[in-house]
Amino acid sequence: MKYVTGGYVGMEEAGERLAQVVDDPQCTKSDVYWSWNGGAQQIGRWSEDGKPRGAGGSGGEIFENTQSDAVRDRETAKKMWELSCKAVGLTDKDKPKAAESA
Repeated sequence: MKYVTGGYVGMEEAGERLAQVVDDPQCTKSDVYWSWNGGAQQIGRWSEDGKPRGAGGSGGEIFENTQSDAVRDRETAKKMWELSCKAVGLTDKDKPKAAESA
C-alpha cells in the first residue's frame, strides 16, 4: 500500500480494516470516513467468529473521522469512483443509475 494519509499500513492490515468496515455492526452508518487511533502496525484482533476487530494497531479502535477537503472534492471523488470501477471490472452496464448521473 502506498503512503497516502500520513500513516502507512501494510496490505494485511489494510485488508483487516476493510473487512471491519464492511462487517462490523459499529460501521453501519453511510457517508462516513472511518479511522483508527493508535499507530499503524501489523496488529489486529480476530473475534471468536473469525471477524476482525480493532485492527488499528497498538490496540487502536475504529472511530468516525472528519473528511479532508481532498476527500470531499467532487472531481477527486469522480476520479476515485472511475478508478475503483476499473479496478474491480465494473462496466457501465453494471454501475448503479445514481452513479451515472453523479
